[in-house]
Amino acid sequence: MAATLSFFSRRRLLNFGLLLAAIGAFWALDTGYAQGIRSTAWLTGTVLFGTCLGLALFNARKKLPFIPLLRAATWTQVHIYAGWFAVAVFLFHTGLRWPNGRFETALYIVFSAVALSGVAGLIISRIYPSRLRLYGENLIYERIPALRQQLQADVEQIIWKSVNETKSFTLARFYETKLKAYFSNHQNTFSHLICSEEPVNDLTEELNQLQRYMVVSERVFLAEVIACVKAKDNLDLQATCQGVLKYWLFIHIPLTFSLLLMGLLHGLMAMAFN
Repeated sequence: MAATLSFFSRRRLLNFGLLLAAIGAFWALDTGYAQGIRSTAWLTGTVLFGTCLGLALFNARKKLPFIPLLRAATWTQVHIYAGWFAVAVFLFHTGLRWPNGRFETALYIVFSAVALSGVAGLIISRIYPSRLRLYGENLIYERIPALRQQLQADVEQIIWKSVNETKSFTLARFYETKLKAYFSNHQNTFSHLICSEEPVNDLTEELNQLQRYMVVSERVFLAEVIACVKAKDNLDLQATCQGVLKYWLFIHIPLTFSLLLMGLLHGLMAMAFN
């Protein structure tokens, strides 16, 4: 484990060093252009567009795994650090100034949205898979709604069995007032997004508090219901995290291609009017 961590640490330091070197080299080139009384906008704009185009091709590489062009993990590292390089070049290109025209403002906003969605994707790709592994094997995303329905049917069966055998309605009343809605729909999305277990812990504590109102035989069914509550929470966790991992690209990729089209138009307009 230590060797593995050491490898990832060395790789991260190497990649970060290469990123700083690339930014430094570009800064020197940009400064050289400025001292030569030449506009640096063409230089920074061309490099920025080329970098964004290369980043967009990363998704195409993932769609063609049979092409022997480095491993997907290597492409991922290239994509991450090239993305940070693109942000640096963008800052050079804009000069840390808010644009004046409407089109330039829209382009600025789209680039920022692409960058932020990329950072969000990096964060969730690091956090959510490891969190899902803590709760056992990953479930097939498309099967989660059916599993939720089956779990609700199981809980209702436990409740009816409890009523028939113990003649007590404590658990049944709690199910009708609190648990029926919990098992019927996806719950606690925000808590799962921020990796909080507070809602399910609070609900479990409420269930445990019911013991004081139960006959001894009813507590056996209570334990089964609590197990189902935790299983339902796991389903909601899987649905939330897998959904984010699955669908965030539907934001990032369209924004990326919009950026490329707008960037190309921006470049053509700049050449036409300068």
